[in-house]
Amino acid sequence: MMQKLNTAAQMRQMDYTAMHGKYGIQPAVLMENAGHAVAERADEYIHGWAGKDVVVVCGKGNNGGDGFVIARHIAAAGARAYVYILGQAEEYSDESQQHLSTLQAMEDDESCLLTYFGGTEREWRVLRQRLQSCQVVVDAMLGTGFHGNLREPVSSIVGLINEIAAAGALTVIAVDVPTGVNSDTGAVSGSDEEENGPLFADMTVTFGALKRGLVLYPGRTCAGHVELDAIGMPAPLLVQPEEKPAYLLQESDIAEVLVPRSPDSHKGSHGTIGIVTGCSDMAGAALMAAHGAVRSGAGKVFLRVPAQTAPYCIGRQPEIMVRGVGQGEYFTEADAVSVLDECAAWSVIAMGPGMGRHEETKAFVKAILAHGECPVVLDADALNLLAGEKDFVSSLDRQVIMTPHLAEFSRLSGLSVAEIQEDPFAAAVQFVKEWRVTLVLKGAPTLVVSAKTGNVYVNPTGNAGMACGGMGDILTGMIAAISARESRPDICSAACAGVYLHGAAGDACRRQIGSYGFTPMEVADAVPGVIRRMEEEMAVPLLQAPMILD
Repeated sequence: MMQKLNTAAQMRQMDYTAMHGKYGIQPAVLMENAGHAVAERADEYIHGWAGKDVVVVCGKGNNGGDGFVIARHIAAAGARAYVYILGQAEEYSDESQQHLSTLQAMEDDESCLLTYFGGTEREWRVLRQRLQSCQVVVDAMLGTGFHGNLREPVSSIVGLINEIAAAGALTVIAVDVPTGVNSDTGAVSGSDEEENGPLFADMTVTFGALKRGLVLYPGRTCAGHVELDAIGMPAPLLVQPEEKPAYLLQESDIAEVLVPRSPDSHKGSHGTIGIVTGCSDMAGAALMAAHGAVRSGAGKVFLRVPAQTAPYCIGRQPEIMVRGVGQGEYFTEADAVSVLDECAAWSVIAMGPGMGRHEETKAFVKAILAHGECPVVLDADALNLLAGEKDFVSSLDRQVIMTPHLAEFSRLSGLSVAEIQEDPFAAAVQFVKEWRVTLVLKGAPTLVVSAKTGNVYVNPTGNAGMACGGMGDILTGMIAAISARESRPDICSAACAGVYLHGAAGDACRRQIGSYGFTPMEVADAVPGVIRRMEEEMAVPLLQAPMILD
């Protein structure tokens, strides 16, 4: 099944249905399951609880109740639990009070010590001493409801934990979401105030479904290693579609798109790709887009560049069939006729990398879009030329994929980069609704939004070593080639597969070459190896439709 990415509101509804709807699970049972999940999942990560001193900081909400359960389990596993309670007993929910009562009955001077934290000078001094001498701290202060900035005493406790963890061997385990991270957007406390920042966890154990803030930066940085536990939620709740769905792409989803080739297939089975792009100043971008298509398994790749650019491209890669169009250094509207004549036999067109921003080229792009019929992948300068052309693009009767990075998306959408980053999911979905295109919003992470359903897919692959010129050109060619595969995946599935493979190939380069310094061409060259590994790990041929819901 696809891995859902839920909002805090969706999680509240899931919890309510599980406890107070038709399933009738007692709240104290789910809390018990959650606390036990953290203790169990973290046990392997920290190499066992036995003999370790652990500070468990419990806020006033149900996250704190989870902390009470955790303290009981780790004490039973041989740890000494210093439990810091940030509220009064009567402030907690009934189920939290039940678990707190059990913990109070366990309290002794050896395995379990409770402190109702009042913020006195002595209490701060003792807390610092315990954090400096312990091996693990469990963050059960705030859960999915946090937004804005942290308040005292939580803000100072978080600052103290971060300070000591950075200076020594202190492992930080977060419960559900690290304190100070917005679980919907990944925004964090204290963006402009270093002393009011979020907690930085080494590991986060989250419940029921992944939270969007755990995969979006900067929240993703705070989460560390993330593990998901169903905590006994009824299976129908775990898989039911949400009203505004978002999913984390997984290798199994992509394997269902990249089904093995038929043994009797031929080059015509695997797509004829038209790369129509470039200008005399940027022939390399056109060549990289074509190379991305070749390495992603395209049957035939035609590269069409302006006439004066062609000499720089012919013979550079013999698999690519290059021809110059028109007579100039860049495309003009008059050049569209010959391209349109050819593209009737093409499976897909890719335009944009290195195309230039000449006004005549804009007319060329619009003519190809208006009169061609096959799917189109648009990147780079094609996107810049179409800024302000929402009405034109949304009226097209063809499948279009747009692949902007943040700055290009800002020009297209009219939103500032800061506004986009505030809630990239909402910005991307609204854009797709208005422009009627499938969107690949490139970034860390990259989002894919389906024009048909509005579903959002988040890509987990890729790394900072890919932050260099030309990577997007490779991706453009890859998406074009995958959309024309023998199995003819739908356009959103092709975009998801291209993005995932592109990042996975970058991760392969990082492992083989180094954390940075590898080139876009090397990323493209790593793609066949990634596909081979995925095919080898596929247990049986998958005959069902892809799980990407388009």
